[in-house]
Amino acid sequence: MLSLENLIHSPILIRLCISLAVLFIVMVVKRHLNNWVIKLFSHIHFHKVRLEIDSLNRLQKPINYILVVTGIYIALSVSPFVAYSKEQFLHIGEMEILISIIPSKSIFNLYLAIALSMVTWIVYELERIYEQFFTELNEKLVLVENTVFIRYLARIINFFTLALGVSAVLVVLVPGISSILTGVGIGGAALALVAKDSLTSMIAGMFLLLDKPFIIGDWVSLDSVEGIVEDISFRSTRVRTFTQGLVIVPNSKISNADITNWSRMEKRRVSFLFGVSYNTTPDQITDLTDCIKNMLAQLEGVEKDTPLVNFTSFGDFSLNIQIIYYTLTTKAAEYLAIQEQVNLELLRICEENQIEIPFPTQTILMPKANES
Repeated sequence: MLSLENLIHSPILIRLCISLAVLFIVMVVKRHLNNWVIKLFSHIHFHKVRLEIDSLNRLQKPINYILVVTGIYIALSVSPFVAYSKEQFLHIGEMEILISIIPSKSIFNLYLAIALSMVTWIVYELERIYEQFFTELNEKLVLVENTVFIRYLARIINFFTLALGVSAVLVVLVPGISSILTGVGIGGAALALVAKDSLTSMIAGMFLLLDKPFIIGDWVSLDSVEGIVEDISFRSTRVRTFTQGLVIVPNSKISNADITNWSRMEKRRVSFLFGVSYNTTPDQITDLTDCIKNMLAQLEGVEKDTPLVNFTSFGDFSLNIQIIYYTLTTKAAEYLAIQEQVNLELLRICEENQIEIPFPTQTILMPKANES
């Protein structure tokens, strides 16, 4: 018969009390331990670049979960509900009740799988945090010329971290995983054929980052696409066009395209035909070209010694003067302002030299009718 004295001294009750005590201690300690871990990482710095607290807060959830799961596992391990070598029975009178109903191996495997998942989550978040850390550090020290390469490499590491984490969990949870992996290997070969274009784009993206024909923020022309590069990822590059559309171009296509990087211009070229009337005399054309050369040589913002001004052709309604010069600026607003200034000076020079600028005309000669 179950008495109060027997119940107090029962190993089942003692283990149950220890189990609850362990769970209570873990719940009390986990908050302080979590804050201590966050504080520990926040002290890491290099060249005055620190890990931001807002970024470190990403670690709170996985750390909390793994502490809670560890506490539950320890509590269950010392509780009478887990079956080890000897089964636990609760005796009530002549009746025996089996209470060790949870196999110890099953609970261990479940805990290990959850713990591996949480560790993978923590490592993944740490990689994202350190990606930001090294990106900011690189901006100060220029350890790597292309910061995007750090981001790209971090994403590859993230991918392999998740792949290893999932594989580890499957090894723990799924018995006979080797036979399954063999089947996955056969299916993976078929999948590789299907995903060939994506793999090609990923490899092309890596070579783009190493070759660096452009970086984020550059103004580029890629065959039929022109705009500002916003992002370079595993598979594609995002380009914001000047009409504010977002074009996503596969990296495999970019690797075979003609790339023009307008952001790397050191100067910008202006070339056009300037037409004057057929009534203009040869002396006037000579004076006009000399005046234009002097004007370009004295104009601020135009490269010296490179302008070309020559009478080159006879047009349908004008005598054409070819004008070529380079602006020292590559910024669109300043480039257009210099063009405007040059055009206004051309009008002034023509007015001073009494030279007419023609507009498109056409003369039609009608034959006279034969007189009868």
